[in-house]
Amino acid sequence: MEDGHCMHFVERKKRFCRCTVREGQRYCGEHQRGNDAGKERMPCLLDPTHTCYRSKLKRHLRVCNAKWRLEARPPFVVEGTNLDETIAAPPRVPLSQHNGFTVATVIMKIHAAYDELPEFSRRILRHKILDDKLNDKNCGSNVRKHLLQNASLLGHLEQAGLVRDNTCFIEFGAGKAQLTYWLGQIIKDKSNSCILPIDRSSHRHKSDNKLKREDSRLTINRIRADIADLQLNQIPEIQSIKYKVGIAKHLCGTATDLTIRCLVKSMNSEPKVDVRGLIVAFCCHHKCEYSSYVGREYLKQCGFTVNEFPILCSIVSWATCGTRLKSNVNSPRDSATRDATAHDPLTNDPTWCPWLETLAPNKPWKTNERETIGRKAKALLNWGRLVFLENAGFQAELLYYTSADVSLENMCIVATRKFSL
Repeated sequence: MEDGHCMHFVERKKRFCRCTVREGQRYCGEHQRGNDAGKERMPCLLDPTHTCYRSKLKRHLRVCNAKWRLEARPPFVVEGTNLDETIAAPPRVPLSQHNGFTVATVIMKIHAAYDELPEFSRRILRHKILDDKLNDKNCGSNVRKHLLQNASLLGHLEQAGLVRDNTCFIEFGAGKAQLTYWLGQIIKDKSNSCILPIDRSSHRHKSDNKLKREDSRLTINRIRADIADLQLNQIPEIQSIKYKVGIAKHLCGTATDLTIRCLVKSMNSEPKVDVRGLIVAFCCHHKCEYSSYVGREYLKQCGFTVNEFPILCSIVSWATCGTRLKSNVNSPRDSATRDATAHDPLTNDPTWCPWLETLAPNKPWKTNERETIGRKAKALLNWGRLVFLENAGFQAELLYYTSADVSLENMCIVATRKFSL
């Protein structure tokens, strides 16, 4: 146990709690004992799996996440409306438990399908609205990398012609809504426009609240809902606004597919929603689920079976799991290595990957080739989404919107439909 951390031993995880504690205290807020804090904690009345101070019970009940689960749902939240419950999802099994020949077969299909794809462009843009912040020398590296990603995504949003009057911008998986904040700086002078941050959880220090305080003219309506349950065309606040544009940054695998399905479904349900475009930066492809994935038909055309989908989703993690160098490399995931392999994946890396050799003994797998396979698998999942959007009437493009040293999840999709004059 480290100094300054909670002394409560978490039996389920076989380790001490990693939360920090106040000076002079032995336990964090969740695990405080009455003698340490001078205040008694009690189980929450809405959800007894967590605790709160007895003296602050009323305040806690007003903001507790469990309250949202117990409240009556608004009419635009319909459980499972964006899920395809008719599709049976195959079980997830670790790659180590699969037959080596089966995994090798999936890898061969990945290579074959990827060879049919076009070359993806690399367009890293900036937006003037973030220039001052990016030029701030006091900006930390972690903050800076998110600013660079936001700047590029907003640059692509404007380049695609999606920043205009009479538009509702919907940020899916908004979290603390940092992307919403900078978008608000751009559209605050646009007439009849608003931003709709959507997230299933409640977050502290949300940037949309900061945006409201800075400019009361800008309309921002946060929706608390799971994307799987969201019906966009039933949200009354946005029905008076003509165009809708979806945005998302690092939206996890299943949430990406649910977002695409939510937008397309709203275009075909009464009252119809006029979705003009979307920009989504992908993340966590290994969390994709077959029942919600929108590119199933594309994968079938590539020869992938239903049972091979979990294997494909496991292989995508190779793209971001780092190189396994055995030589004199101090940091196997240093930025130089990542940037070099991002656009020239078949570099001459002499290091072997023994685990892959067991799949095909006659095939000399290299560590960098392992990462290449992961990137190819990820691109295939993204391409399936592009095909789905094109079939829905969009013009779509996959591209690298930032460099790999900023984020290993550096691909996004830009999809647009023509505006009526």
